[in-house]
Amino acid sequence: MNIGGEEGEKTRKRRFRINLTSGFEEPALNLSTLQRKRFHVIEEKGDLRLRLLEKRLSLNPKDVWIRSEDIKRRLIKLKSFQEARSIALYYPIRNEVGTQGIFKIAKELGKGVHFPLVYGSSLEFLKINDLAELKIGRFGVPEPSHFSPRVEIENIDLIVIPGIAFDRFGARIGYGKGYFDRTISKIDIKKRVGLAYDLQVVESVPLERYDERVGLIVTETGAIIC
Repeated sequence: MNIGGEEGEKTRKRRFRINLTSGFEEPALNLSTLQRKRFHVIEEKGDLRLRLLEKRLSLNPKDVWIRSEDIKRRLIKLKSFQEARSIALYYPIRNEVGTQGIFKIAKELGKGVHFPLVYGSSLEFLKINDLAELKIGRFGVPEPSHFSPRVEIENIDLIVIPGIAFDRFGARIGYGKGYFDRTISKIDIKKRVGLAYDLQVVESVPLERYDERVGLIVTETGAIIC
């Protein structure tokens, strides 16, 4: 029987789905469900990112300095920091936890210190001896020079990572471009340390497939083993 018009088109589409799934239509429905779920997660992440970024930006410079000093003191006491011969830091922007004090102590202890440089779709880490070597780069973030010594991330003992939101299981939300996620996927989770204020640690962070976790979070009141 030849079915024409709109009804015929609906029937052909339904048959096509059934043929692709060996007689079952459910996978086609599941795909739609998965898409809806992903859109929901993206929306949830966006709302959480905006809410916590606003909270962080509301901190005054004195608050940022005091809290960053407390976090620094807790981080440098960690065995993983003490034993690390090389570490990677980020340069703080938009009221992120300060790392300048951590850099100073790491240099005094003779550690190699590396900062990220945006390269393609991920990050490369380059060694610096002075924060003055950093210059404003992509996205307005201070970065090392292309001519600084480069090191593979797998050879760095401790990677200090920023974020906008974390939960106690190590889930993290950044600015949404995925640079840190793509880069830290190459290293052991035990090497990944997130720095955050207590106000940035929430009960649950929604995750997508390629989102990476940290193994430890250091805040002004303690260290959270994830």
